[in-house]
Amino acid sequence: MADEKSDSKQKEEKKEENCIFSKENVNMNHQREIDYAKTIGILLFGLIHVYNHYSKGNFSRIIYFIGLILGAGGFMLHMGIGIKYSRHHELKNYISRGIILLTMGQYVYLLRHAVPNLFAWWKTGNKVFISRVLLVFQTDIFTFAGFSFLFLSLLKKMKLSDKFIMIIGIIMNGCALLINRTTKSPNNFLLSQFLGYFVFTNTESLFPLSSYFIFVACGYWLGGIYQKISNKDKFYNLILIFCLPSTTIYYYLRSHYDFPILPQYWSDESYCLNSGPDAIFSCITNIIAFAIYYKIDKILKGKTPEFIIHCGKYFTQYYIISYIFTMQMNTFLRATRGEKYANEIGFPTLLAFMILIFTRILIDINNKYIHFTIINLKNPMRNFVFALIWIMTIIVVSYTYPKVEVYSTMWNNYLYDE
Repeated sequence: MADEKSDSKQKEEKKEENCIFSKENVNMNHQREIDYAKTIGILLFGLIHVYNHYSKGNFSRIIYFIGLILGAGGFMLHMGIGIKYSRHHELKNYISRGIILLTMGQYVYLLRHAVPNLFAWWKTGNKVFISRVLLVFQTDIFTFAGFSFLFLSLLKKMKLSDKFIMIIGIIMNGCALLINRTTKSPNNFLLSQFLGYFVFTNTESLFPLSSYFIFVACGYWLGGIYQKISNKDKFYNLILIFCLPSTTIYYYLRSHYDFPILPQYWSDESYCLNSGPDAIFSCITNIIAFAIYYKIDKILKGKTPEFIIHCGKYFTQYYIISYIFTMQMNTFLRATRGEKYANEIGFPTLLAFMILIFTRILIDINNKYIHFTIINLKNPMRNFVFALIWIMTIIVVSYTYPKVEVYSTMWNNYLYDE
């Protein structure tokens, strides 16, 4: 009888070892592979933002699209996972975080676009610079993230399941392509910019909500799955075995052949719309990357390099500081020296890493001596600063818009090539 109980217990233990998922939430600790993902994202963001303005050619384009998948797409995916893992799921927290992200976006865009381009316009009188001030309403990562939180608050208010939120993300992505194929952007530039927050328009609507919410929805759904993983080794082994070959085949076919309906690959349109299977395989690619990062961390026996931990902890600061500095320096060089593209790979790559090192130094100085972040300001000071950011945005646009004669965007190379 005792032997039967022992055999039964051993079978049960073996069954548990082979089981990938638990009925309970058992995987609730920090997911170190996300730190690796954030580090890769920071490196790609640093390269992309420099390459966009200091380089051109096929290599720059390849980095551009790798950055789309593992940089922007990865950021949005692990943002969704992070929301699921958060301990704050009250509706007011979602709304508050959405407003904070939108406001932080305006703060970044003021420093990144408005301030340097206003000075460049006053100095040179060049119509390009006054137009670029309007990029203060650019549809970039921060505005996307802010609207994603606000939209999620609405879906949470409706008490929708994770799977249904994922389905909504897929439907929105399909509708974005349909709208793009059947409608035209408004003639009014500012109206087109505001619509660009939600659908792809002829302004710099880089990450419209309808096209990219699928990444956040997938991450949110995936976060619920992650919490129940009891055997990560087996889970990631299956991901690599089944997903890696299919993803490799898809990207080979996508980059070599035209797909019906879908935008031409490597085009700006495919970047901004990220339609259908492109978005789905981008999500899968990031999960494959998570598997690889997990394997690397296991080889290192959990002794994660310090810079990986640092990048994971200060991801937002890296993004803000490096991008602001890149754009301000670019505008300064355009205004003072009329710099054109540098075709070489070496200079832009070196410049990108120098900016990231400079960013790391500033972050460490702030952490050690200054301890300043806008988000951590106490009320009523934070409310005052937030209100000031929006007031300054309105003043800048009201001053600039009547003076603009032609709109300078990435679609016309900011008119620099004219």
